Amino acid sequence: MKAVDTNRLKIWQALSSLFLDTEIDGLTYDDIARTIQDTGYLPAEVHTILWCEVFPILEANLRSVAGEWAGWSDEWLLENLKVLDNPPIRNRRGAIAREIGRCWEQIMLRFPYGT
Repeated sequence: MKAVDTNRLKIWQALSSLFLDTEIDGLTYDDIARTIQDTGYLPAEVHTILWCEVFPILEANLRSVAGEWAGWSDEWLLENLKVLDNPPIRNRRGAIAREIGRCWEQIMLRFPYGT
C-alpha cells in the first residue's frame, strides 16, 4: 500500500464533505478551495483525486437513505481510500455524478483565473 502524504489526506477530508447527507453552502466551497490552495496540489490533480479516489468510494453515501452526515474519520479515509498512480477513467453518469460535477464547478469559481 502506498503511503498517503498529509496534504493528500487533507484533500480527501475536504472533498469528502461533498458526499455528506447535508446541505452544501458557499462556506463549504470556500473551505475546499482554500484547502486545495494550501496543500499545493493543482486543481487538475485534485479533480482526478475527486473522481478516481474519492467518488468511487463515497458516492454510495449519497445513495443511502440514512447517509453519513457527521463525516469520516482520518482513519476511515486512510483505510478505505487509496492513492492511485494511474487512475482508470471511470464512467461519471447519473444524478450524483452531475451534482458532484456541479459542486466541483462551484469550487473552481473560487480560484483565481489561470489555475
